[in-house]
Amino acid sequence: MSEPDATRFRALFEHTDDAVAEVKFIDDKPIIRAVNPAFVELFGVDSEQIRGEPLTEHVLGIERDGWKASDGAPGDPHPQQGTVTGQTVEGPRQLSCRVVPTTANRALTIYTDLTERQRREQHHQVLHRVLRHNLRNKLVPLPDGTETLAAELSGDLGAQASLMATAASELAELSEMAGKIEYVIGAAATTASRTDLVESVRSVLDRYDAATVDLAVEDSETVTVAVDDRLEIALTQLVENGIKHTDGEPELSVTVRCERTVAVVEVSDNGPGLPEHERAVLFGDRPITQLRHSTGLGLWLTKWILDCHGGELAYDRHDGRTTLTLQIPLAAEFGVGDNDRRRTSQGD
Repeated sequence: MSEPDATRFRALFEHTDDAVAEVKFIDDKPIIRAVNPAFVELFGVDSEQIRGEPLTEHVLGIERDGWKASDGAPGDPHPQQGTVTGQTVEGPRQLSCRVVPTTANRALTIYTDLTERQRREQHHQVLHRVLRHNLRNKLVPLPDGTETLAAELSGDLGAQASLMATAASELAELSEMAGKIEYVIGAAATTASRTDLVESVRSVLDRYDAATVDLAVEDSETVTVAVDDRLEIALTQLVENGIKHTDGEPELSVTVRCERTVAVVEVSDNGPGLPEHERAVLFGDRPITQLRHSTGLGLWLTKWILDCHGGELAYDRHDGRTTLTLQIPLAAEFGVGDNDRRRTSQGD
């Protein structure tokens, strides 16, 4: 290893947040040659005192048979990876253990604490699956029952029943949105995903009154983007947002075009726009707190979908119209042609 490479390796070794031990196999036992500060902090050991000792006396999870070391011949080493329970300064913790061979008889063992991650995953399962499931089941009889009460009662009681019916309907929508959020966050994105953007836009707009929506497709009627089937969820949220929050007759326009390596979708409506505090949280740098948060879960959903595919969401308010712009990476094999620009309207 050259001196510059050795310097870079040492800097990485010393400053990474993961606990790392450099070991040498002697009689198939991993003998510690060096440990980094994160290892010392996690396991509460003295870096000098444990040098020359077997790693397995301090933490389990490394076996010689699980990997093929590099002996300088062509071919890459094959790391060993697994999950182990290690005794740390904070008690037993679940650790991800990776063994990365560096030579024929030496390796780096890297430990990542998974305990907090697993705890968060458990909390997620409870909140999004158990509670949402129970909430949905309890809500089933409420909308119809409260609507019946509102129709039968008059005066203050009728007004209260009407408020209850509205609240029950909103809670049911919130439960459905929580399910979409769970799906969006839980599904892994892949760069191999391919979706026809124009087809997805038309599929979404087909659910609404064609008279209220104007669609303009520029450059090409086929625009292939590197996004999976969650794209329709994102588009649906923007269209529903424009129609639902418009006073009077909604006037919605959707434009699709290509710009170099991205596809652009602009969704413009004549609604009142986002409140300032919601814009600041969604598109600015204000933190989410109890008193400052965004109720626009649909826009959060769209933003998360774009984030995990390398896309972007932007907001603009001009001349009484609100425009939300999506930028989505084009699929690698798709090139923008010199097609004549065409303008069609939804329903043609």
